[in-house]
Amino acid sequence: MELRPSKENFDSFVGARFISSNFLQSSIWQDFLKAQKKNFWQLAVIDNNEVIATCLLYENKLPFGRSYLFAPKGPIISDKISDVQKKEALELILSKARDVTIETKKHQEIFFKLEPESKRGLVTKLKKSSDIHPRDTLVLDICADEKELLGQMHQKTRYNIALARRRGVEIEFSNKEDDIEYFFGLKDKTAQRNEITLHNNNYYRLLWQTLIKRDAGQLVLAKVKDRVVAANIMVYFGETVTYLHGASDYDMRKYMAPHLLQWETIKQAKERGYKLYDLWGIAPEDGSKEKWAGITRFKKGFGGKTIESPGTYEIIYDKNWYNIYKIAKKIIR
Repeated sequence: MELRPSKENFDSFVGARFISSNFLQSSIWQDFLKAQKKNFWQLAVIDNNEVIATCLLYENKLPFGRSYLFAPKGPIISDKISDVQKKEALELILSKARDVTIETKKHQEIFFKLEPESKRGLVTKLKKSSDIHPRDTLVLDICADEKELLGQMHQKTRYNIALARRRGVEIEFSNKEDDIEYFFGLKDKTAQRNEITLHNNNYYRLLWQTLIKRDAGQLVLAKVKDRVVAANIMVYFGETVTYLHGASDYDMRKYMAPHLLQWETIKQAKERGYKLYDLWGIAPEDGSKEKWAGITRFKKGFGGKTIESPGTYEIIYDKNWYNIYKIAKKIIR
């Protein structure tokens, strides 16, 4: 078993089976990292001339010439190998990641964050940390017919979909670059209402430009009399459509536009041959995300299955700087 830095396209390996948000380990995300001018590396673990694991990681710069590494929803490790082999592959990635980055590093890494698919194969040197991406998600199998999909929904969700239609909500699928401005106009109000932190406009603009360039996503708009009242950013990868970001106008909530928006997107995904619809990001059962109660209730109204993951873990390279980082982060918050 050996680890190699690689510039090959491993999308077929990454997308071979469903892992929620595995697009974050794809070539799509590499292009997005390039657009952000971030340093990133792709690692492949090879055993008997076969790829058994890949890991896309990138550098987040910090003050005073420091940084940390992050592998979003990664590494991706084959499910065809034993737990012992999984641990060995993960150990290899952890032991070599810093060596790979050192040739081009200008910022000394303090720690390495990663988001394993499951607890199986975890190693003792990894310590649980605060989650970056949602730990749990809700996934719909959209291979069923529309009647069955509607039957799996909560009665109130079906009612709100019909209500949105009666009140004149119209849904538009867009690949126009300038239409991201509609999302900007809604996202800040949504973040304030739900007490969540969002990225700046440039982040979403670069993301949208990347998705357009790769034909890997859509912006879905809900309109009432030509006024955009809700907007979702969707990502397409493998056999899955992911609802990555959404925003809506609370003042127009009586139109129930987000319900119809989701349903029409599910229908379109089904028509295009996708098998799964990932609603991404619900509150875990441990009660650690009380502020997510509303959005979780909304998503669970569509039915589906909860997929759990262990969340974010880290390996610390420099304990002194790590402690300084934690204190500074706490002060900023």
